[in-house]
Amino acid sequence: MRNRRGISLIEVMVAVTLLGMMATVHTVVTLRYAVRNRVAASGVDRAAAVSSATGLFTTMAYSALSANTGCVTISAIPNYRHQRCVTLTVPTANITRVRIIITPANAAFRPDTVTVDRSKPPAGSLFS
Repeated sequence: MRNRRGISLIEVMVAVTLLGMMATVHTVVTLRYAVRNRVAASGVDRAAAVSSATGLFTTMAYSALSANTGCVTISAIPNYRHQRCVTLTVPTANITRVRIIITPANAAFRPDTVTVDRSKPPAGSLFS
């Protein structure tokens, strides 16, 4: 047998095939990771929208609640356009129930509902 130098065409083809398979698996894993991160980021934006709306209506003056009912489209949170609908009900004379529904513009996500009970402040109070 004579002394062989270098590599054969078959060895090159096997190496390229293995490299292609590894690249395919890496691409699939990377894409799944990117989608998972996008969904997680959307969940953070969604929680921020709910928290912002809840904070707004829990700190708002009691007398201003009825002026802020209805639906409004919000685009202040980047990448999370949504519609905020607010309704008021009065279960007792001293309690007003504020119902906030956050509906994302992306139909893939379901709406969130938050209910806040506000009690009527005493007459002459700074918080009325």
